[in-house]
Order: sequence, then structure tokens, then C-alpha cells
Amino acid sequence: MKNKSDFPSLNTKQPDGLKPNGRPYRMMVVEDKEFLRKQIAQIFESERYEVVATAGNGREAMDKYELLDGNVDILTTNLDMPVLDGYALMFEFTQKTRRPIVVFISEDTTKGVMHDLINMGISDFILKPINRRVILERVKAAIVKAKI
Repeated sequence: MKNKSDFPSLNTKQPDGLKPNGRPYRMMVVEDKEFLRKQIAQIFESERYEVVATAGNGREAMDKYELLDGNVDILTTNLDMPVLDGYALMFEFTQKTRRPIVVFISEDTTKGVMHDLINMGISDFILKPINRRVILERVKAAIVKAKI
């Protein structure tokens, strides 16, 4: 009987979720719809990102971010959420000295809101519906651009 290691790997690409030192990027997924939150987390976990927390709104995300002492490399968030929306969440991050790369995965928004988010320092805005390839490519591009 052959061992699993005897078979050549068809996937020779290094997982996107690993830093050059081999450690995973630490992620937080913020999305008010549970199904989408789990789907986004699974997409990142499939590329070996470490999803250290998920949250259903911006307030919960800030609380978890504080509990993690800001040790989050990347945060994805929705714009329209209850309690504290993505816009207010991004504003809260502008008050922090250390903040993660922030990528919105959301519905379309107005030019004014988009302009404000860009000025607050978001890395990207990905339109729903969820597309695995697009999300992974755009988050990887944000990592490369941020040089983390």
C-alpha cells in the first residue's frame, strides 16, 4: 500500500494565507449574516489564513479586537450591519495606532461613502455576491500592497 506522501501533489502553489515565515495571517471576519460569515471564514481557512475571530456587528468586532490586543492582520467587514455598521467600525480604527488591513465585502454604496472609506484607509471594497476567487485575489493584493 502506498503512503499519501508517495503521490505527487497537484496543488504546488503555496497557500495565500501563509506569511513568508510560514506563519498564517491572522484574520477577523465581520458580517451580520451568519451563513455569509461562515462562508467567508471557510474561504480564508481553505488558504490557511487563521481566522482568530468572527463578529456579527462592528461593536462585537471592536470588543474582540481589544481582547486580541489588536493582534489581527486583516479584517473583512460588511458595510450595513446592526449596532455598529462598517462605516463606524472603520472610523473607530482610524483612532487606533495599530490597525489591520481592512477589506469591505459588501453591497454597492454611494460615491460619498466610498470616498470617505478610502480617506479612512480601507484597502479594498469587494462587491457581493461572494466569489471565492475574487476575495482571495483581492485580499492577497492588499497584503502585498501593505507589505505585511
